[in-house]
Amino acid sequence: MAAEDRGPELGIITALFLGLSTVMIGLRCYVRIFILKAFRTEDWLALSTLVCFIVYATCVVLSIESGAGRHIYAVPPDGVADALKFRWAGELAYVVTSLFLKFTIGIFLLRICSKKWHTITIWAVLMICLVFNLFYAFIAAFQCRPVQYYWLRYPNVINGSCLSEQTILGSTYAAAAINAAADWVLGLIPIALVWNLDITKKAKITVASILALGSIASTATIVRIPYVWQLAHDGDFLYEFTDLAIWSTVEIGLGLAASSFATLRPLVRHFLGHPQPEILRQPSHHPSLKRGPGTLLFHCRGNSSDSNTYRYSGSLPSPLPGHMSLESV
Repeated sequence: MAAEDRGPELGIITALFLGLSTVMIGLRCYVRIFILKAFRTEDWLALSTLVCFIVYATCVVLSIESGAGRHIYAVPPDGVADALKFRWAGELAYVVTSLFLKFTIGIFLLRICSKKWHTITIWAVLMICLVFNLFYAFIAAFQCRPVQYYWLRYPNVINGSCLSEQTILGSTYAAAAINAAADWVLGLIPIALVWNLDITKKAKITVASILALGSIASTATIVRIPYVWQLAHDGDFLYEFTDLAIWSTVEIGLGLAASSFATLRPLVRHFLGHPQPEILRQPSHHPSLKRGPGTLLFHCRGNSSDSNTYRYSGSLPSPLPGHMSLESV
């Protein structure tokens, strides 16, 4: 038998994934600041994503306190209005958080991309997500006129109008499909990144898997799609909306934690006593570079050239200045 109040369930899941994300972001910052001493753009984006996730989680908790997760007949009119107000704010926070998460993963991958088509693909995905999510955020924010009619319509405090159910659901399904597709593309790009590297098959699988972790949220995004109808449900909407809220929380929390996990390899090596970074090796046919026994070549970005191809011979106690290693991405 289903619980009469699903608020505690939603609250526990929100606290769990917010806590997990906070820990992982904290570890990421520790690695970047104290081990690698290189706090980059994607790390600032990860912090921004966490801040947005905290705002989203706060809206979820406040909506639970107002009655979210309970049957509509068990919540006083003022509570219904407050719950809908925090749901409205939570929807906007979700869109912004999801967008920041895409850029966190995308910029991270751009730093290690080795071919032009990698760069073009990643930027295309990010721009599509940016444009559509801004459009969707506008729809979510101004779906009712006046805006406050969204949460005051059920107590019948003011008069107003809202977009049709078809418009709301159609744009939400489109946003979910675009986000899921973007997650899959960003998850598959690492396979292409390591395909031609001069490392063992096992190492390729390991590196690709680590880099692709940031897009693991695509699973939760797909699971979330069947519950999108709850967004426009006008019956027992405080209770029925719970599943969509849960999977929205899981999607963001899982993606944020997984994207940070992909940056923690230096921390593991540090505690295991193996500080030497692992060099990504890629074959090169550049005529100006003589390849001899023990020579390692790595391309940072674009085609081979004297400015972006590095040569190593013999043992490698540490990367040369400006070199990009798996540890530093």
